[in-house]
Amino acid sequence: MNKKQLSGHIGNIDDRLVEQAEKIPNYRQMHHRQTIRRFITAAAAFVLMACSFCAGAFAHATVAEVPAGQETVLLKESNLTLVFPDGWKGKYSIEKNGQNYIIYNTQIREDVCAGEGILFYIVCYNESMTPEQFVEKGYDFASYSYLFSTSNKTYILCYPSDVQWNTENPEQEMEYLEMEEEIKDIKFMFGNILLKRT
Repeated sequence: MNKKQLSGHIGNIDDRLVEQAEKIPNYRQMHHRQTIRRFITAAAAFVLMACSFCAGAFAHATVAEVPAGQETVLLKESNLTLVFPDGWKGKYSIEKNGQNYIIYNTQIREDVCAGEGILFYIVCYNESMTPEQFVEKGYDFASYSYLFSTSNKTYILCYPSDVQWNTENPEQEMEYLEMEEEIKDIKFMFGNILLKRT
């Protein structure tokens, strides 16, 4: 029914009233659309937050393949893989201490005493932090590298600050210093993503 038919059917109604009646907004439909828009906006914000977190975790990461024959160790609890230099084979051991890892020279530890020969630690914190947040919270070590963080953990590579070999044994010192120099050549991978240390 158009407005002329309505006007004729009801009687002599002013055309302006008919036009105003046609223009009355459908508030229920508007509210429904607004609810849908809010839901879509919230879902988009959640997706963006999740994506930005993943992007932040792997901001400096590239996909890498490990050359055949190169020694790798997977730390299962963290899904972190260490790819060691060729010269390290048979010279190191990994000890789990809580949720942290200690990588040490096996021979020095056997010759000197327990607790010696440490090359580096992988320290896990039970909170997600960027490199800047790590420094701001005062967790700063004398010498360390930020590895990566997940939604609830942060992994840091840190180095011992004291002498880790028998100072009266020049062979031990030379081997330790050589391995210490090669720590920079160790590749750290999360899954198959190569991590860039900061």
